[in-house]
Amino acid sequence: MIPLPDLGAAPFLAALGPRDRSWPRVAAMAGGGLALAFILGLAMTFAAMEALSAAGIDLINPVFHEPQLIRASGYVLELSLALGAAALGVLIAARGVFGRPIRSWITAAPRFRWRQLALGFGLAFIGVALVSQAVGVFKGGSLTADAPILAAAEPLGRRLIYLAANALGFLLAAWAEEAVFRGYVLQQVAALTRRPYAALWISGLLFALVHAEFSPYALAARTIIGAAFAWTALRLGGLEFAIGAHLANNLMIALFGAPMLPGTSADPGDALGVATETLMALYLAGCAELIRRRAPRPA
Repeated sequence: MIPLPDLGAAPFLAALGPRDRSWPRVAAMAGGGLALAFILGLAMTFAAMEALSAAGIDLINPVFHEPQLIRASGYVLELSLALGAAALGVLIAARGVFGRPIRSWITAAPRFRWRQLALGFGLAFIGVALVSQAVGVFKGGSLTADAPILAAAEPLGRRLIYLAANALGFLLAAWAEEAVFRGYVLQQVAALTRRPYAALWISGLLFALVHAEFSPYALAARTIIGAAFAWTALRLGGLEFAIGAHLANNLMIALFGAPMLPGTSADPGDALGVATETLMALYLAGCAELIRRRAPRPA
């Protein structure tokens, strides 16, 4: 039987110390950190809505009858700016409470590794494309049947705007969610429990719960993929690969699934969706292990 890796020795957890295990500091972070995140996120949301309104895009009451792809582009940018501001608030609060550099919740390497982000994006994009196409064929459809990015009825310029807005927005959103759930939450739970394997699943579960999709299938699917992102962070010493993979996953849904719009109901999921996320989780974990063997230490 192959022994499991010792995740307690993961470079990504090396910055943890007595301050991270101090319950008064954890309580201060839970209060002040959440408050700062809420304030910054709310301020950025209002600022983004004002900017979009000035550009003639009303996301809530589309009186100007904007094209769907334009409304979706504005919504993704607005939401990502709010998430980015909230995540920055969490990291700023953590910096003040625990006295560690913000970088320590992002990567164990001396600097951010853009190459790993590109690897995560490329490998996940290929994996999502193959798995989604297989699922589409299994259901009797196709990955590109109703793809917004390939819609012939939409002008090319509008589709390019949609592509650019979603790529930029989901990059920021992926950074924000990874920084909070695979950065702060993962490290904090690992510090308090001293059980990194438990921290993997707890961070994944919290990631699933915050999306407010309480179908058992949706919760299971998000928890599994969240745990996989956490695994890559621990094995590769940072969030770069997970950010790239997260970006690829969301971008594939936006380009080949359905535009993200306010008020759209979330897919409750099914057993096939859980199986799909499980396959993707195993695939991402395997990719991370291959990368780690070629570069075992953060560089």
